[in-house]
This record gives sequence, C-alpha cells and structure tokens, in this order.
Amino acid sequence: MLDQKGEGDGVRAVIAYFLVCLSVVFATVAASAAPQTLELKHNRPVENVGEFMGFAEDRKQALAELAAQFKDGGLSVSFEGVAAKVVPYQGIWGLLALKGPERIPDQAHSSWVLASDIYGLIALDVHLIRPDGTVEQLLEHDIRRAFNPDDYSMSRLRSLSIVLGPGEEAVLATRMVHGAIEEVDFVLEPPAFHQENAFASGLKLAGFYAFLGSCLIFFFVFSIAMKSVVEFSYALLLMLGLGFVAYLDNFPYRWLHPDLPDIHLSVGLVLLLLVIAQGYYCAGLSLQRYSSRQRFHMQLSWAGAGALGAIILVFILPAEFMAQFSYVLLAGMLLAQVYAVFHWDAFNGARKRVVRWVTSVTIAGFTLVIVLAIFRMGIAEISIPWFIKGVYATLAFGVMAGLSTGLVELRREHARALDREIEAVRKEADAARELLKAEQNYSRIRELAEKRQLQLATMSHDIKQPLSALRMTVEAMTRDETSATRERLHEAFDYIQNLALEHLEDARPKVMEESTERDHEREQPDPEPYGISLVLETVGQMFRDEAASKGLDLVIVESSAMISVQPLALMRIASNLVSNAIKYTERGRVLAGIRRRADHVLLQVVDTGPGMSEVELAQFRRAWQSGEESEGHGLGLAICMDLAAQNGLVLDVSSEPGRGTVFSLRIPSVDVS
Repeated sequence: MLDQKGEGDGVRAVIAYFLVCLSVVFATVAASAAPQTLELKHNRPVENVGEFMGFAEDRKQALAELAAQFKDGGLSVSFEGVAAKVVPYQGIWGLLALKGPERIPDQAHSSWVLASDIYGLIALDVHLIRPDGTVEQLLEHDIRRAFNPDDYSMSRLRSLSIVLGPGEEAVLATRMVHGAIEEVDFVLEPPAFHQENAFASGLKLAGFYAFLGSCLIFFFVFSIAMKSVVEFSYALLLMLGLGFVAYLDNFPYRWLHPDLPDIHLSVGLVLLLLVIAQGYYCAGLSLQRYSSRQRFHMQLSWAGAGALGAIILVFILPAEFMAQFSYVLLAGMLLAQVYAVFHWDAFNGARKRVVRWVTSVTIAGFTLVIVLAIFRMGIAEISIPWFIKGVYATLAFGVMAGLSTGLVELRREHARALDREIEAVRKEADAARELLKAEQNYSRIRELAEKRQLQLATMSHDIKQPLSALRMTVEAMTRDETSATRERLHEAFDYIQNLALEHLEDARPKVMEESTERDHEREQPDPEPYGISLVLETVGQMFRDEAASKGLDLVIVESSAMISVQPLALMRIASNLVSNAIKYTERGRVLAGIRRRADHVLLQVVDTGPGMSEVELAQFRRAWQSGEESEGHGLGLAICMDLAAQNGLVLDVSSEPGRGTVFSLRIPSVDVS
C-alpha cells in the first residue's frame, strides 16, 4: 500500500512538472511567436498595421540583426510590454513582414504609403528590407532636425512609396521615438487613397481652426465691447489654448521656426506654462468678480505668477522633467477652474447647471489627456489629436456660451434695476410737478384772498366815519328819550363799531405781516451778549429723550463762553446738527460742547456714526441731496450751511467712513470783562 501511494505521488509530481514546462513553453511562444506575414491586396488600404508587428527596444543594433531576430520569432508581439521597459525618448523598433499581391492588373504596379497619426512623435525612421538584403530608407523624420515638408501630408507623417512586385516579400522596419504618449498608429494606404485622406484631413483642420478662431475673435471683441475684465481674460486664455493645440499639430514648427528645431520643445513648454498661468489668473479673477466667497483668489493669482516664473526653468532643466512638472501644474489649474465655477454666485438657475456640467465634462476630458501624457499611454481606437481638439472645443464653447449669456443676463438685470430707478425718479418728478402746481394754485388763491381781505379792510375803514356821524345824529335825535332807550342805542353802536374794528384788524394781510417780520429780522441789531450754554442746555432738553430711546448717550458739555449772535439762528443750527447725529448714529454717543480759541469759540457736535466720505460731504452740502439709506429730504446740512453764512458764521465738517463725524461751528467770542 505504501509503495502504491508513493508511486501515485511520483506520477502526479511528474505530471505537474510537465504542465508547468508546457505553460512556460506556450508563454514563450506567445510572447515571441514567429512573424505573421501581412499579405497586401492591390489598391486596398490596411488599417491597424501595428497588430502585425514585432517590437524590440532600440539598443543601437544593426538592421540585419533585428531582421534576423524578427524572422526567428525573437521579437515581442506586445508593444505595451516593450514600451514599459524603455526610458523616455528611447526608441522602439517595430518590424512587419509584407507580401505583395499575387495578382496585379496589366500595366499597373502596387505601392503603398506608411502613414502615422501618432501624436507628439519625436522621431520616426522607416526602412524597407528586401529579400536580397537591400535596405531602402523611406522616411527619416526627427523634430530635433530642421523641418522637412516632404515628411508630411498635412499633419500626418508619411513615408515614401513602398513598391512590391507580385508575391514579393519584404520586411518593413520602423524606429519610433515617442514624446508625451506612447502608442502604435500606422496605416498602409495606396498613394491615391492617401492623398484623398490627406486632403480631407486638411479640410477638417482648416475648418476647425477657422471656425474656432473666428468664434474666439468674436468673443474677444465682445468682451472688450462689454468692458468685462473676466470675459477678456478667458478670451485670452482660450486663444493661448488654441495656440497650444496648433503647437501639438506642429504648425509653429512648420511655419515659424522650421530651421530652429532645437527650440521646438521649449516653445511648447513655454506656451503650456503661459496657458497654465493665465488659467490660474482667470480662476482667481472670476472668484473676485462673480463670487461672494472670495477665498483663495489671491492664492490663485500667486499660483499663476509661479507658473510664469517656471518659464525660466524651461531653459535650465531637462525637457522630460519640465514636461511632467507642467502636467502637474495643468492639473492644478483645471481643479482651480472647477473650484471657481462651483463658487460663482452671479449665475443662477439653468445657466449655473449648464456652466457646471460643461466645466465638469471638459475638465474630465482634459484630466484624461493629462493622465495619458503622464503615463505615456494611448487610447485604443480613439484618435488622440481629434480627442484633444474635441475636448478643447467643448471647453471653449462652454466658456464662451456660459460667460456670454451670463454677462448679458447680468447687464439685463442691471438695465432692469436702472429702469426701476428711472421710474422711481420719474414718479418723484411727477410728484414734484404736482406739488409745484399745487403751490402755484395756492399762491394764486392766496393772492386772491389778500385782494379780498384788502377790499374788506378798505370797506371797514370807509364805514368808520359814516358810522360815527350816524351815531352823533341818532344821539342828538334821542336826547328827549328815556335813559334806557339811549343806553340800548349806545350799546348797539358800540357793538357795531367794535365789530368793524375787529374785522379790520383780522383783515390785515398775513403776507404783509410775514414780510414785515422778515424785514424786522434782517434789520435786527446783534443781541446783547449771552451765555452759549443757554442754547446747548435747550438743545439737550429737546433731544435727550430721543437719544435715550436709541440707547445713545447725549452729552452736553457746559461752557461759560459769551457770544453775541442771533439766538434763533444758532438754535436752528445746533438742533439740526444734534438731530442728524442722533438719527444716523446706531451705537455710542453724541457730544455737544465748546472749544475756546483766541478770538472765537467752536461749537462742536461729535458722533460715533458711520461717517461720510469726501464725495458724500460735497453731495450733502447741496439742498435736496440725501444718502441712499436716508429717509430725509437732504435739507438739514444745507440749511445749517446757509444759516451760518447768513449770520457770519463758519461751519466745518470732518468725517471718515466708519470713524464718525465732527461738526465745528466757528462763532466770534465776546469779551465782557
């Protein structure tokens, strides 16, 4: 039994060992299989050529050695496996076995062009190795050398024609040096088919840049016309972004510096850092203008300044390091944009949701591009160039549409508010006109009443003499009557005369009285000297209860100073100043007192209210000018100024917003010693 068990265990061990060896063999065969020959068809393109390639690291080996390894199945069929082993900017070989078509029409030949859409490819060398060992150089492209227009069909790299006879076999060897993204994207196209694709690609590129450029120019001009700094900044950001997209299509290299390839990478990094710096600045500025929570807007501006400063490092540090560093800064800038957009308060309702949705989608797309660039990866069936253009176009149109509609709506709201203010002013003007009309009617009625009063007074005056004569006649005629009769007649005449005299006094025109009183006031001499404390104490008694009701301290400082000005005018000035101080002071105190000077005294009213700016002071000195939150008519300070000027006094004001106000009335002092 033990022998049988031991024998069974040995058999199982041998089987397990055999299976392990078999799996290793299969894995080795799968990783390094014999090359698959791509049989070409006459005048037909071949997509996804990379699926037929074998790959190897570029170790400066000879083409003949690579071709031999390829034929022996010594190359890997996994591009990702080889790409994971190479360092940035190290080349990767891709070899492909080709076989010409078996049948070719008479008087025709079969040829193909190898075209590449690999984005950001630094170098691409293409060789054709024929069976007799002859090597043909079909493409020798490197962006670190002067630009060669023969290497391109629009924005696509292309080789010279690959010509194969019927059934002829050859090996196509490509050496790739990748930049931001590592991928394999090759097609074999007949020349005519390739020209058609190149023309269509050119039309698409021209349409993309022409349409998007026109939209950006319109948005730029619109932002200037609307005098919006935020929209102008975003227009500049989008223009810089379009410039960077054009850089990825090698347009600056092709048109601006074709003979200076050494600056190509530096130009791209500088342009990218400019985009990043402007993006940080736009995020901070939009927070400052469109958000009530303005946290971090200064930090974002400083981040933009840091990105500008990093441009100096482009010319000091290696391009590989600066590229990775720029991607990190770009990711931070995109996050800053998301933060800013989600804190905008100026947009509401559907516009806010649209702006946030567009921003989120486009930021996600850009983030995906950054991840692909950092990890040097491609996307299986997605065209990286047009994917980047699509993401950028979505972001550009989202920004332009969102900001434009938002700005227009803000201007409409401002216009509606302005219309409401104009309507309020119009109503106030209508009310003023009605009041003026009423005053005019009142003046006419008053003039008419004064005329009637004057006529009545004249009649009362004229009746006095006839009434006296009648009385004497009646008294003479009634001498013989009894005393009782004469007494009754005497009482009757007294009543009639008193009635006429009283009516005459009542009929005196009030306008004449008021005019007489005003003339009397103007002609009054200066009063006898009196203590100014009398005025201050009276003002204190008038307003102490009102101040206490608001929780304010009204402090009246006594003084023994003597003055000689019209007390009524001084009382009106002091009461107006104290009343306004109590009205506009919410907490603290109001103080009224006297400061002595050499030849005058200063009556000062000091409050702890909100204070006034120079512009507000100049405004309130004019009649009928009041603050936005004031319920008064704007006459108090103007009346005080006029009264002071009429009585030879000087009223000064010293105020600072948030620090209170000091009114100083300069009054000539009187020496009674």
